[in-house]
Amino acid sequence: MKRYLFALVFLSAFFAMFSFLESRTVIFRTLVSSAKTAIAPETEARLLFVGDLMFDRHIRTVMERSGGEAVLGSVTPLLKDADLTIGNLEGPVTDNLSQSQGTKVGDLTNMRFTFSPAVPKLLHDAGFDLVSIGNNHIQDFGVEGVRSTRAYLSSANISYVGDPTGASTEPVVKEVNGITVAFVAYSDFVGGDADRAMQEVAGSTADVTVVLAHWGTEYEAEPLPRVRKLAGDFAAAGADLIIGSHPHVIGAVEDIGTTRVYYSLGNFVFDQYFDQNVRCGLAVKATVRKGKSGVALAFEETKVGMRSDGATVLGCS
Repeated sequence: MKRYLFALVFLSAFFAMFSFLESRTVIFRTLVSSAKTAIAPETEARLLFVGDLMFDRHIRTVMERSGGEAVLGSVTPLLKDADLTIGNLEGPVTDNLSQSQGTKVGDLTNMRFTFSPAVPKLLHDAGFDLVSIGNNHIQDFGVEGVRSTRAYLSSANISYVGDPTGASTEPVVKEVNGITVAFVAYSDFVGGDADRAMQEVAGSTADVTVVLAHWGTEYEAEPLPRVRKLAGDFAAAGADLIIGSHPHVIGAVEDIGTTRVYYSLGNFVFDQYFDQNVRCGLAVKATVRKGKSGVALAFEETKVGMRSDGATVLGCS
């Protein structure tokens, strides 16, 4: 009887111990699983930046005759091979008739731009997600032209920064694969814009802060000392990447600390053919990687060319 009782007690203790160990094993496995899921793997976002986009004059004539595919068809694969594609929209989108179409250099309205209401959809279908409208041509048709541009861009699901009327909330923040990117616009042609842009850069809490700057001197690749100082100030304020436009030629590239500066990407869609420098532009793919060690950027550059038939193509010799 005692042996029976002893065996029963032993078996009870054994099964209790086994249950305890099994429960500890389950708890341990759960903790290990939780620890693994708590550590996010490295993720990345691919941002593509291109230069000036101008859809009036000769480009407008080409589109009316042959459609938007004739202008952007060759580079659409490049534009779509990114999570976000960004450019500088060098003029307003309005219902007004063109005043520059058919004019010659030196004519009174040769540099007064308005783009067809079909342009925003063309941009969207080609892969664009955001444009800067902070430039010297966005007010060619006044405040009403800016309002019209905002409305047409919004209807095509394209975001914008650089509204000179101050009616838009900036910066614009985009999230891609868990990475936040803030876009701040700056324009040489809006009084007090540097102070506003600097404050927005300093106040950004995004993983990456990009300044889209419309500055410098037309057809000059080397930035002015004033522009270099601005770039340094933006870098000190917290900008991670600065993309410039306005000179219509590819500009200098430099790193200020950890901030990459492209002073000008040149043209991307434009009917300037008088010199090879204005016929060549630069597309920059910035790959943002975010992981346990922080955020890092890598850059890949592609040259593009503007042909006299209105097409933008890969490569520029």
